[in-house]
Order: sequence, then C-alpha cells, then structure tokens
Amino acid sequence: NNGSDKVVSCYNSGSFPTTSSILLSHIKKYMRILKLFCFVALFSGTSAFAADDGTKPPRLSQMKSYTACLNCALNGADLRRTTLHQSSLRGASLIGADLRWAYFEGVNLRSANLTGADLRYTWLSETDLRNSNLSNADMDNAQFSGIDLSGATLRNAYASNANFSGAIFDGANLSQVDFSDTNLSKADLRESYMYKAVFIRSNLTDATLANAQMREVNLQGAILLGANLRSANLSGANFTDADLSTADLSSANM
Repeated sequence: NNGSDKVVSCYNSGSFPTTSSILLSHIKKYMRILKLFCFVALFSGTSAFAADDGTKPPRLSQMKSYTACLNCALNGADLRRTTLHQSSLRGASLIGADLRWAYFEGVNLRSANLTGADLRYTWLSETDLRNSNLSNADMDNAQFSGIDLSGATLRNAYASNANFSGAIFDGANLSQVDFSDTNLSKADLRESYMYKAVFIRSNLTDATLANAQMREVNLQGAILLGANLRSANLSGANFTDADLSTADLSSANM
C-alpha cells in the first residue's frame, strides 16, 4: 500500500534514521549544551563584578572569593555584611561605597579609591591598602588591626573607637583624621603627615612616630607609653593629660 511504499522508498533512499545517526545527533546536542554551560561558568567567574544594568551599582554578592577585579568601578556599591577572601580589588574605584559590617581577609586593595566610603564596623584582616585613598571615609568602630596603609591618604577621615593596633601608616597622609578613643598600640606611623589630627584618649602605647609631622595634633588624654617620637615635629601639639612616661622624645620639636 502507499504507507509501506513510503517506508521502503525512505529506506532505499538512505534517509531512514539509523541508530548511529540518532546517537550522533544526541551527542552534538549535548556538546552544544556543555559548551554553553562552560561559557556561563567562565563568565560568572571572570565578570562577577558587572552591574545588573548600566545604572545600578553592583553588590559584593555578585563577586567571588579568590578572583580579581582590577581597576573596576564600584562607586556607590552596596557591599554591606559581605565576606571576601583572597581576592584582588587593586586600583578599584569604591567612591562612596557602603562596606559596613563587611569582612575582607587577604584582599588586595592597593591604590584603591575609597573616598567617602562607609567602613563602619568593617573587619579587614591581612588587607593591603598601600597607596589607597580613604579621604573623608568613615571608619568608626572598624577592625583594621595589622593592615598596611603605607603611603595611603586618609585626610579628614573618621576613625574613632576603631582598632588599628599594629597597623602600618608609614608615610601616610593622616591630616585632620579623628582617631579619638582608637587603639593604635604598636602602630607604625613613622614619617607620616598628621597635621591637626585628633588622638583624644587614643592608645599609642609602643607606637612608632619617628620623624612624623604632627603639628597642632590633639593628644589630649592620649596614652603614649614607650612610644617612639624621635625627631617628630610636635609644634603646637596639645598634650593635656597625655601620658608620655617612658616615651622617647629625643630630638623632637616641641
């Protein structure tokens, strides 16, 4: 009949789908799916810092630990209560970013721009902030123990009730920074510029301030036990109720 004739004709013409051709078709299909999956995985790993659209700032939840976002723009980003490990944001722009309660461990923020950023209650561990810009940033109650801020700029920043114990500020610009009630014990502030900085009731025990420019700083009620102030410029400084016992003031300009 006509039906059987069509089947025979299809078979004889060689167009009848064999088992091998069906298998090959499925393999090609799965290969296309696999390629698409690999592309998506690669894209999410390397472009995790992209914003949702052209106007919304990205969230840190879009970022991945152990990745890099060099010189990326994160201005105004909402980075609250987030965790980032062993990643690089070197040279990134984080102007006005909200980093409250964020936890960064082993993150490279060298030369990053954090002007006006909100870093209250932020916890930074083994973080590199060398040559970064933290002008006008708010670091009240932040935990920055042992971080490297060499050559950084913190002009007019707020850093009261914070922990900077063992932090490195070598050559940093700390003019008019408010360090009231902050722990700076064993911090390295040598050759830093601290014009009119405020250290009211701050703990500077065993801190190194050799050759520091400290004109008109406010050290009222500060603790400087064992602090190294050799050759520091302390002209116009306020030492009211400050504890300078055992501090080294050799060649300091008072």
